[in-house]
Amino acid sequence: MLLLAGVAGFFCLPQAALALTAPSSGTLMRVDAQGPVDVRADKVFYNEKTATYSAEGEVEIARGTTRLMADRVSLNANTLVAEAQGRVRLSSPTQVVTGKSMVVDLNNNTGKIYDGRIFIKTTNYYITGGEIAKTGKDTYHIQKGSFTTCDGANPAWKVTGEDMKVTVEGYGTVTNGAFRVKDFPILWTPYLIFPTKTKRQSGLLSPAFAQTQRDGFSFSLPYYQTLGEDQDMTLVLNYYSKRGLDLGLEYRYSMDDQSKGMFMIDYMPDDSNGEALFTEGANAQVYHSRYWLRGMADQKLFNGTMDLKANIDIVSDQDYLREFTFGYSGYNASDRRLAEWFGRNLDPNTSLVRTNTINLSRSWSSATFNAGVLYYDDTSGNNKSTLQSLPTITFDATTQQLGNTALYFGMGSAFTYYYREEGSTGAISDVNPYISLPLNFNDYIEFEPTFTWYQRFYAVDTDDTAGDPQSSGTNQVYNFSATASTYLYRVFDFGTADNPYKIKHAYRPFVTYDYRPSLDEDDIPDLAQFGNDRTNLVSYGIKNTLTSKTMAPNAETGEMEGVYREFLRLNLYHSFDVATYRNDDNDNQYWGEVSASVEYLPTDKLYFQNTTSWDLYDNTFTRIDFLARASDDRGDSITMDYRYNQDGVKQLNTWLKVALTQEWYAGFINRHDFDGGSDFQTQYELGYQSQCWGFKAFYVDDITTRGFFLVFSLGGFGEILSLGQ
Repeated sequence: MLLLAGVAGFFCLPQAALALTAPSSGTLMRVDAQGPVDVRADKVFYNEKTATYSAEGEVEIARGTTRLMADRVSLNANTLVAEAQGRVRLSSPTQVVTGKSMVVDLNNNTGKIYDGRIFIKTTNYYITGGEIAKTGKDTYHIQKGSFTTCDGANPAWKVTGEDMKVTVEGYGTVTNGAFRVKDFPILWTPYLIFPTKTKRQSGLLSPAFAQTQRDGFSFSLPYYQTLGEDQDMTLVLNYYSKRGLDLGLEYRYSMDDQSKGMFMIDYMPDDSNGEALFTEGANAQVYHSRYWLRGMADQKLFNGTMDLKANIDIVSDQDYLREFTFGYSGYNASDRRLAEWFGRNLDPNTSLVRTNTINLSRSWSSATFNAGVLYYDDTSGNNKSTLQSLPTITFDATTQQLGNTALYFGMGSAFTYYYREEGSTGAISDVNPYISLPLNFNDYIEFEPTFTWYQRFYAVDTDDTAGDPQSSGTNQVYNFSATASTYLYRVFDFGTADNPYKIKHAYRPFVTYDYRPSLDEDDIPDLAQFGNDRTNLVSYGIKNTLTSKTMAPNAETGEMEGVYREFLRLNLYHSFDVATYRNDDNDNQYWGEVSASVEYLPTDKLYFQNTTSWDLYDNTFTRIDFLARASDDRGDSITMDYRYNQDGVKQLNTWLKVALTQEWYAGFINRHDFDGGSDFQTQYELGYQSQCWGFKAFYVDDITTRGFFLVFSLGGFGEILSLGQ
């Protein structure tokens, strides 16, 4: 739509600029019209009597990135009225205007387009009308027009209206409008506003509607506000007929890829449906005021020398995230937006403990510094007894050589203040220097003994332990370890000279001995204890890796180069407890569990991971963690996550998506608890997504929700309507 103003640049020609009285045929001409203008046509001539410049036959006029094409184009040099007829097309990098004919007054930036269509590329808007009046530089008036975001001459949906007004980089309005699927009217509206912004600027965004049995009718209206080039915020008004009003705020800033943040908060002053949901057994309590604060930040500080990372997730109650899953402010949308920006996710919405971290770090060549807080928001009960680390500060010196000796030195240090409203609180400081002597015997055997001293200083305010422990003091212990290992490998050649393919098998067997004396910590507060168990342990294992090498052209230079993929890792681990073996108890179990872990990544679309532990005495698995992911180029994907341990966890989580066609897909989510013999979440989904519209139909059955839901979306507007039981 902005392009019509650009026609002035094509034809603002003084008579001396193009002094042709006879036609010039088929050649490219460059004339000066407030800048260079290229004209190509079968015929170009000037009529002195009418002071009209004309071009006929496959006319193409270009100025910069704007291009006008038509069968015939003329310009009156006195009135500056330009006329284009026959297959008119005016295009720029952002917009395309087409029609049978066009008349433009270049002085006033006004005109008319007949049988016209305006296409805005950035939003994929098509605005059509039999007569489109250009009323200003960026404004249009259409009688009996329509708009859609669907490609093609017969769109899947469109909005028609008796009277339409459009302002580019603003809004469009429709009077006496109708939403139509194909040509069949579905919904009538006396008045409709829709955004026509192609640039980042303040204004209302597309509203969304929903109807569910639990919430009643709901309505969401977002308002977007720019706060400069690198900041913005979105205010969201959510109304639920059964719950009341909810207010949402999202703030974002992005200075660059390494300095950005996104924070969101929703607040419901009074949940009118809280008592009814509690009576039905849907919620654990009667909730009134409810809120959810979440956000993340990655920030470079002090000229890029320090990194700040923050993850915030604080919620009013344990049922909030399972109730408010969908919608613009729901858990799914919030988690998706944060993952897209930061590459990390919120805790699952089924987790009753929400993790909050803020960490400031800096690294040098020989040391690292971290300072942060770790806060757990336990929604399952009284969070006053939850132990919080406010703050934790660490400074670690990496292993480095001691002068010209064969010895190496390193150190870890930390300060943590543990806080909670009920229970022990106090400050703990640790200094852990260590010294090692790495030895290499002719590249066959590597041996490294290490001695570590653990020194702890503490000051505990209150304590729950029996007796009368000291509230401040020191605690210390030492640890000695020694590791012997070797590194072996072999390369297998499976390819040919024309198609080389090699696999390297590398394995590192190792043996480690650890010793730490037992401690008498009866007078030490619980917060400051190391644990009085003596360590006298021999552990051993083997680490395996398989790495493939193929040849492929470099994406930039095209030259052949080696491509490496470490596609398999297999580790085995076992231990023998010397201290337990020397105990006189005949029932001692001195052999540790046999542990194995494997990672298999043959392609970018296939991944397996498994970690297991086996008890030699009970002849049973004590831990199984299995994860498998597979996907393809069609859009099919499956993920299976099985968790088992002896603490009572025995669950299988499954996510499945099948691309039935290019537009249709089916999905399935299931979380099954084998101990309880039940599913604590099941979801079936069927979806359709075309170029300009889509819908999702799904059935949800979990702890708090059971019912059918429908979500409709339109291209350019997002999800606009949700229906649920």
